[in-house]
Amino acid sequence: MTRPALRRLILLSLPAGLISGLLFAILIEVWVRLSWDEKKGTPGFFVSDPVRGQRLGENYDGWFAGVPVHTNSLGFRATREHDLKKAPTTFRILVLGDSVTFGHGAVHDYPSLLEPLLKQWRPDVDWQVWNLGVPGYNTGQELAQLLELGPAYQPDLVIVGFFINDIIGNQPVPQPGRVRTMASGALALLQRYWYSFEFYKRVALTAAWRLSGSEASRRRFENLESEERMKADPATIAESSRQQITAFTRLSNADAARPCVDGMKPSAKDLAEMQARPDWPAFVEAVRGFQDLHRRGAFQVAFFLNLIPPVCPDGDFFYDGKSIEHDYFVGLFGTGTPAVSAYPAFMHLKPSEMPLAEAHAIGNANQLKAEVLFEYLKQTLP
Repeated sequence: MTRPALRRLILLSLPAGLISGLLFAILIEVWVRLSWDEKKGTPGFFVSDPVRGQRLGENYDGWFAGVPVHTNSLGFRATREHDLKKAPTTFRILVLGDSVTFGHGAVHDYPSLLEPLLKQWRPDVDWQVWNLGVPGYNTGQELAQLLELGPAYQPDLVIVGFFINDIIGNQPVPQPGRVRTMASGALALLQRYWYSFEFYKRVALTAAWRLSGSEASRRRFENLESEERMKADPATIAESSRQQITAFTRLSNADAARPCVDGMKPSAKDLAEMQARPDWPAFVEAVRGFQDLHRRGAFQVAFFLNLIPPVCPDGDFFYDGKSIEHDYFVGLFGTGTPAVSAYPAFMHLKPSEMPLAEAHAIGNANQLKAEVLFEYLKQTLP
């Protein structure tokens, strides 16, 4: 075949191939939309972000971790819209954090439970407590989130929720170039509006796993499987009686101080293992970044430690088995910034009345966290 003939063949086949590919993609999109389970809600719970890796999509309406979840047009968990404009009486609190703050599997997250307590206390103030928690975030991503959104959101106070796995995966806040920013923006649009995006993602990850057989490909595929399960509709989780806010028992100081015979003794081993992690220095740097913002007056920052004492196997009570770890983090976060911990309050409660308190808290456990923050704010706000 001569070169001119080959050129004509390419010029003819290339548009035909592109048109065929486009028609195929349209057919796949139509098929996915027609077979879409309405209970899954809208696509795009997570969307790409050039700095933070991913963020919550705007106006998501669906399920996550077994409970109904909505995000507003600003892209954070809320049941109503919020205006960036502030009234003269507005006091706006941004609560940053990971899945524990977001409310993984919780009908009532603790930031949403804090707002009515403040309104009942001081009804003359326009209290706004915004839950900016994102499942999977670490402290570095939360710092990047504040640096990006803080100037527009104009918070009067920033509360940074901390859970023990927030030390994992920290790295210095990146400065993406124009190409990466544009690519991330385009990907975010596809994730929000292209229903078949997850279909192609599954096909690609399945092929990568089957063809390469690598451990990394297998983990990425399993992560996708886990994420899809969390977006399903197991309504029994949302309807569980443990999601309800009920009265709970408060133990006396004497009962709270009882020994746990079969419990573990406080040990520095876990703390030493955390400090030996390669991402530990970046975690500490992120903490110092928040403290520097507070010191310079850029934002008023306070840390909230979602650290919970272990449950005693001998009975229905928490006991002080992680004091070394807890005291260290109180000191780390409390250096130059206010720091409040839920740990002491849980020592006066019964684990049976605080469902899933040690990890993804629900029901009364989140109510107690909101009360801890409320008592702190009552004592510190003018």
